Amino acid sequence: MRLPNYLPQNRVHYQHYFLLLIICLLAYWPLSFGIFSVKNDAIHYFLPYRFHISEALRNGEAPFWSPYIYLGNPIQGDMQSGAWNPVVWLLSVFGRYDITLFHYENLFYIFLGGAGMYKLSHRLVDHGKTAFLMGASYMLSGFMLGGQLINWLAAAAFLPFIIHYYLLFLKNSRNSEAVKTGIAVFFLFTAGYPSFFILTGYLLFTLFIIETIKRFNNKKAKPFAPVKFLLQHLLIVIVFAGLSLPAIISYIDLLPYYQRGGGTSFGESVTNAFEWQHLLTLLFPSTIKANDIVSYTDVTCRNIYIGLLPLLAIVVFPPKMNRRNILLILLAILSLLFSVGDATPFRQFCFQFVPLMNTFRHPSQMRLFLIFALLLLAAPGVKKLLVEPLSPEITRKLKWVLWISAGGLLTITVIALTGSTLFNKLSAISSAGTRNFLKNSLESFSFNDSIAINGIIQLIFIILFIIGFRKFIRSRILFSLFWVANIIIMAELVLPASFVSKVSPAEINKLLHSSPKGFPADSLQGSLSYNSKNAYENFDITGLQTFYTKKIGISRITNTPAFLAQQDSFTRTTLLYDYISSLPVTYLADSLFYVNDTNRLSLPHHCTYAFSNENITSGECEGTKKVLIKKISANSFSLETETNAPSFLVLTQNYFHHWRVYTDGVPGKIIKTNLSFMGTAVPAGKHIVLFRFVPVNTITGMWIQLAVILSLLLAAFYKIFKSNKNKL
Repeated sequence: MRLPNYLPQNRVHYQHYFLLLIICLLAYWPLSFGIFSVKNDAIHYFLPYRFHISEALRNGEAPFWSPYIYLGNPIQGDMQSGAWNPVVWLLSVFGRYDITLFHYENLFYIFLGGAGMYKLSHRLVDHGKTAFLMGASYMLSGFMLGGQLINWLAAAAFLPFIIHYYLLFLKNSRNSEAVKTGIAVFFLFTAGYPSFFILTGYLLFTLFIIETIKRFNNKKAKPFAPVKFLLQHLLIVIVFAGLSLPAIISYIDLLPYYQRGGGTSFGESVTNAFEWQHLLTLLFPSTIKANDIVSYTDVTCRNIYIGLLPLLAIVVFPPKMNRRNILLILLAILSLLFSVGDATPFRQFCFQFVPLMNTFRHPSQMRLFLIFALLLLAAPGVKKLLVEPLSPEITRKLKWVLWISAGGLLTITVIALTGSTLFNKLSAISSAGTRNFLKNSLESFSFNDSIAINGIIQLIFIILFIIGFRKFIRSRILFSLFWVANIIIMAELVLPASFVSKVSPAEINKLLHSSPKGFPADSLQGSLSYNSKNAYENFDITGLQTFYTKKIGISRITNTPAFLAQQDSFTRTTLLYDYISSLPVTYLADSLFYVNDTNRLSLPHHCTYAFSNENITSGECEGTKKVLIKKISANSFSLETETNAPSFLVLTQNYFHHWRVYTDGVPGKIIKTNLSFMGTAVPAGKHIVLFRFVPVNTITGMWIQLAVILSLLLAAFYKIFKSNKNKL
């Protein structure tokens, strides 16, 4: 059997992919070369979850549970943890997940987004150089540069592939394109932010309705088979659902425990809306970090830059009012209206009347669809610049646009310079040194400073284009260099504000690499407060250190969107919180009291207590009561108990309905204890008590997922075999 020889046919595409990879690595050099680290949510939330997912996988277990995150966390059900992300699983094969692998994952999504936009643009305009430039602009767009949320980057990576394969499917009606669409949607669902899956679903549904109407109207020219059309769409759903089944089951399982499982309020839903003032980032992207700008939107959600030349292309070559461009214009307008939150009624309308639109926050994320639409609208005009000889009329128009742009930028820049302290800062370079200037002054730039710097840079690019107008138009290479230089330079101005910190990855890896391997049980005899004594040391750099010490710790700090409602109640009950903090992760309670009776902890006591809604008992404080952790793993605790009378064993791991308990191999009953945790009755004597996390439905879903994967592989091999056989 011979595999098809794709290389000669696609050599140009591979060259463009290679160039996109080089641009990605160079533009995001702090990550590529391990100079600086990502920051904020990337460190506090995404990195530790991926670290523990990797630890479970390398221990030969599925990442259902983590005993170290917030006193036990069902990471399998957290939609943003990455527990079902194939990329995280694959990276874990290469080693323990650390900040270096995290950076590689970020870069992979950025490059993949560029490659996807290349494929989609090339399909629409059939011109490799234009598609390459669209891919480069997408990789360095304002959305990608706000990359502290890796699942947003993943969503941006897979969106172009979904649209590309779905449009191909609508055009050719091939089952293979339906399968590819389903696979791409699976990746979006398991790797991306949940809201992007919802929004992309509505986009696909819109395309489906439009195509259905079109086929009904054209059925005289070409017979429309609605049953076949629907069955092919069912294939997309089956492939997606089959691959995603473990994740779907796990996510549904968590909803009753999840703080936001019942949706969000409208006030919360407009958190981090895109403000009108940030439209300035279309030309002046570094205004996102001006220290005197008043904005309630996070700095990562303010930027919509796509490059100078795409904007000029849209102005010089306005999109034709065909069906495709009308849809893209509508997508751009609706995305902008949605992204500004409560600045218009559109977000509230969607919140109240459109299903699932009340389940997520951060409307600024719709910037992705705005950028997506603008680049596709610019692509035909860019192709004309690169391919078609320009008529005198278009040449005059292009020059007028360039001169007017230059005049406007010059005016704005001069006005900004009059209120700027930029010259004073630049004069300090000689005394402070370039390095200190870059380190300290860049973060102190005012709004006028940022406008002035951006304006000068953009003005230089426009003047250079005017001077070398004919050379730029004739030479595709020179035009491409000009395009790429602009987006890279502007990216470097915003990376320190929205993406990278001043911390070296080596500093973070030092902590991660010092973490004990596996799941040691010999470090869990101390109290939870003792295990947490250094939890906040270097918090801004590494987050909670208890995530990595392999000592189960306790903290009121929560930086996860999937924090359990029951644990939130526990952290707010001060007496109980302080009491549990003083005990080890597991203990034997002398007495079990009603959960509302925690006030007795304010009285002098020398017994050990537990609180629940059932089995209210009181025992003797004296006597033998020993419990030893024999072994733990990602999904189990093996404990040895020794008592001279029946007692109540408490395990300070969050209660979840998939936990099972066995005493000497005999199934027992788990009781929700201390508001959020687990306990079980143990008889007198010496016993082995095993707690196991067994999500049966999820495991069944994994077997179905495996069957779907094998079926897809067999279908792919059969197709290759049949294709080669026909060529013989």
